[in-house]
Amino acid sequence: ENEGKLRRNFSWGLQCMLCKTTGSCRVEECAPGQDLRRTVVLQRWEGDELEVVERGCTHPEKTNRTMSYRTGTQIITLTEAVCGPHHPQPQTIPSQVSTFPRSRYLECASCASSDLSCERGWDKTLQCRNPGEQCLDVVTHQSLEESPGDERHSRGCGNLPGCPGPTGFHNNHTFHFLRCCNTTKCNGGPVLELQNLPLNGFQCYSCEGNSTHGCSSKETSLTDCRGPMNQCLEATGTNGLGNPSYTIRGCATPSWCQGLPVAEAFSLTHLNVSCCTGNGCNHPALVTQPHTGGAPLPGPAHLSLFVTLLMTARLWGDTFLCT
Repeated sequence: ENEGKLRRNFSWGLQCMLCKTTGSCRVEECAPGQDLRRTVVLQRWEGDELEVVERGCTHPEKTNRTMSYRTGTQIITLTEAVCGPHHPQPQTIPSQVSTFPRSRYLECASCASSDLSCERGWDKTLQCRNPGEQCLDVVTHQSLEESPGDERHSRGCGNLPGCPGPTGFHNNHTFHFLRCCNTTKCNGGPVLELQNLPLNGFQCYSCEGNSTHGCSSKETSLTDCRGPMNQCLEATGTNGLGNPSYTIRGCATPSWCQGLPVAEAFSLTHLNVSCCTGNGCNHPALVTQPHTGGAPLPGPAHLSLFVTLLMTARLWGDTFLCT
């Protein structure tokens, strides 16, 4: 069942259509702070086309996004569109129509970890569907949750928040990274692994969990930061299991300090994010003020199918990437 899991809460009026993939829809009141409507479309191309549509509410920081990539003989295309409270949700997302000739579209390298084509260097060419898309290289390593079918690496075309980047986060458990470029097959080459990024001279505290499991004093340790991830990050929020004190610490690019990437990558709501510069400055005894990049993200937020797909690549079993 691909029905959106939108919690009912005290609402201040915005309503949207909440739809199953079967086409069955109902009107749902949006939770406080969910000021936008969202429509997500997954298309799978393999001879015949399969289309999955999901609609619901989302938080105001959400933006439009697209991504397409190859896995095996399939092409997976993901499109998410958001609209304001005074605009009706579209029944579908129309295909991008461009005045540019097809030959002007960007060609990108494309592969996926679900068929190990990225790891084995079996990139294929994918032609982007509109001239505004870039070539993407997305890395999502989550050591405690990975399985052989997960999209740890995916390459293709798209337009994702964080481009041109690079943007990312890492600690002793997790590595998220996005880089974008706009020349032919500029996203090819060996897969990006964290250990291949150069040390940048900073160290930050690393942990994931709460004060008794995952982020206890015994489980929190310094990690060497790499590549452009030169900010020490601490984020706290409510995770998908309802734990109200879930904490993330590690090294991040400045873009992750705005909060939305953290919310989507770790499925956190009621989020507070703090960032600082300096070795070990995200020690739990030192971080006291939230980052000024924005107010805490409201919740419960329905997180994008883009995130779920890129994290698990199970063709949206219950939900949907992004970033």
